[in-house]
Amino acid sequence: MSGLLGEIRQGWGRNLKGDIFGGITSSVVALPLALAFGVLSGAGAVAGLYSAIFVGILASIFGGSPAQISGPTGGMTVVLVVVYKELGVEGLFLAMFMAGIIQIVLSFLKIGKYVHYIPHPVIAGFTNGIAILIFSQQLATLKTATGGADWFAIAIAGGVMAIMFLWPRITKAIPGSLVALILTTVIAALFLGGKVNIIGDIPSGLPRLQLGFFASQWQNALLVLKPAIMLALLGIIESLLSAVVVDELAATRHKSDREILGQGIGNTVAALFGGIVGTGAIVRSAVNVRAGGRTPFSGVFHGIIILLVTVALGRYAAIIPMATLAGILMMTAVGMMDWESIKDLRRAPLADSAVMLTTAGLTVFTDLVTAVAVGVVLSMALFTGKMSLAPVSTRREGHLHIVSLTGPLFFGMAKRFLDEVETAGAGATIVWDLRQVTSVDATGAVVLRKAYRTASLQGLPIFIIGLQEPVRRVLDKFEVLQEIDPTSLVNSFEEIPAAACQ
Repeated sequence: MSGLLGEIRQGWGRNLKGDIFGGITSSVVALPLALAFGVLSGAGAVAGLYSAIFVGILASIFGGSPAQISGPTGGMTVVLVVVYKELGVEGLFLAMFMAGIIQIVLSFLKIGKYVHYIPHPVIAGFTNGIAILIFSQQLATLKTATGGADWFAIAIAGGVMAIMFLWPRITKAIPGSLVALILTTVIAALFLGGKVNIIGDIPSGLPRLQLGFFASQWQNALLVLKPAIMLALLGIIESLLSAVVVDELAATRHKSDREILGQGIGNTVAALFGGIVGTGAIVRSAVNVRAGGRTPFSGVFHGIIILLVTVALGRYAAIIPMATLAGILMMTAVGMMDWESIKDLRRAPLADSAVMLTTAGLTVFTDLVTAVAVGVVLSMALFTGKMSLAPVSTRREGHLHIVSLTGPLFFGMAKRFLDEVETAGAGATIVWDLRQVTSVDATGAVVLRKAYRTASLQGLPIFIIGLQEPVRRVLDKFEVLQEIDPTSLVNSFEEIPAAACQ
C-alpha cells in the first residue's frame, strides 16, 4: 500500500491535462456500452453503469496497467447471460463476487505470466465466437412477443448501426454510439411512444451496498463455483490481453499479477454494490491513450464522470429503447470480429486455421473457458506433432549405427527415437549422437534407459556422444547414468575405439 501511495504522489499528477481528456473521452465511449452490457447480462442497465464506476476506478488504483480503462465487456457479459439464466440474478451476483475473490487469490499465486502463452489462433477464435454470440443474442430484441418481426425495433437498431458506421467519417471527436443513443432515444420518445420497449426505471442516487445474495445463495456456493472460476479466468485473460495492447499504444509496461489484483478488487466491490464484473477494455483503453491518458488517474476520472452522469441523469436513461442498445451491441460485435484472422484462413497453416475455427465453434456452442482450454490443448498437440518431426537421422558407417538427434528429446520424440535405435541389427555398434540435444524430459530419460537396456541384452556396444550438462542432470536424477558404462560416454567420434568401428 505504501508503494501505491508513493506512485500516486510521484506520478499521477505529471500528466494531468492528458489524463483528464482521456478520462472524459473514454467515459463518453463507455457510457452507452455500460448500459447495453448491463441490460444484456440480465442484471439491468444500472448494473453496467456501476461496473464502469467501481471496476473502472478500483482497477485503475490497484491495477498494474497505468493507462488501461476497465469496465463491462462483451466477453464477460456473454458468460453472465448464461449464468443469469441458470442461477437467477442473486446467483449471478454470488458468482461475480466469488470470481473477484478468485482473481485476488490468483494474483498472489503469480499466474499472470502464463496467460501470454495462449496462442494467437485461440485468442482470435474466442474473440470471433464472442462477437457471433453477442450479435445473435440481440436478434430476440427485434421480435414481437409473438415471435414476428418488430419493424419499429428493426428500424431503430438499423439506424443505430448506420450512424455508428457513418459517423466516424464526419468526426471522431464524439463517439458514434453516443450520437446514435441520443438521436434514436429522442426520435422514439417523440414519435414512437408506447410502440417500442424501453429500459425502464433506473435507481437514482448513489450506489448502495447490496448483500441480499449472501443470505439467499450462500448454500449454493459449490454450485456457483464453476461459473465463478470461468468468470475469473476469462476476466484475467481479457484484461492481460488488453494490457498488452495498451503497452504498445502508450509505450508502457504493465505488471500482470498486480493487474489481476486490481481487477479482482474492482469486481469484488462492484458485485457488492450491484454492478456486474468487468475487465480491461481494449477500445476504451485505446481511446484513453489517444486522448492523452497515461496514468491511473485517467481511469479513476473516467469512473467518476460515469458516477456523476448516473446520479444526475440516470432517470433519463429509462426512456432509451431496448432496440437502441441492441443496435449498439450488434455494431460492437461487428467491430470485435478479428477480420484479419478470417482473411488469413486461406493463407495460414491448416493447423492454425483448425484451432481458430474449433475455438470459435466451441465458444458459440459450449462456453468460453472450455473453448480456450480445448484450443490451447489442441495447439499444444499440434505443436508437439511438429516438434516430433525434428531432425532424427540414422546412418551406417561400417559397423557404426549412428542415430543423431537435434533439439529436445521429449515425450513427442520418444517413439520415433526408440524406433530408430531398434533398427540397428545384429553385430552393429550403436552410436547416439546427442551433441545437439538441448534438453530431455522424463519420457526421454525413460526411453534412453529402455533403449540402453535393450541394446545391452542383445550384446550390442553403445556409445553416447556429447551429453550436455542440462541433459546429464536430468538423466542423473532418473538414475539413468548409473546404468550406463562410463566408458560409453564420449565427447566425439574420435574417442570411439577403432575396434568398435570395424
